[in-house]
Amino acid sequence: MLKQLPISFPSYTGELAADAVMLAQTILTPHPDVQSTTMDGETVLLALDTGRYYTLNCLGTAIWDQCNGRNTMRDIHAVLCDRFEVSPDRAFEDLVALANQLVEEGLLLQERR
Repeated sequence: MLKQLPISFPSYTGELAADAVMLAQTILTPHPDVQSTTMDGETVLLALDTGRYYTLNCLGTAIWDQCNGRNTMRDIHAVLCDRFEVSPDRAFEDLVALANQLVEEGLLLQERR
């Protein structure tokens, strides 16, 4: 996941049904001013506008790779559940936490369809 960014994601808390709707409607896309490279299962992001670097571990890399402007968060959640030995609840928490951090830092753009 993203290192050293303790940020909450209050818009995703609440009823499970509301969370499921939010997952189905939210699409994440890398900001055009962010460059990324992956080596040895980790991804390094560079925000060109600030010059700040960020490092994603293997889970963060799996999430980042799926943020292509086509996949919904529900799609990304399904990939995480399939790829990692993790409960759906834990995958949801990790996905939402990282998505929030990346959006807050301006690395991802979020839209609803």
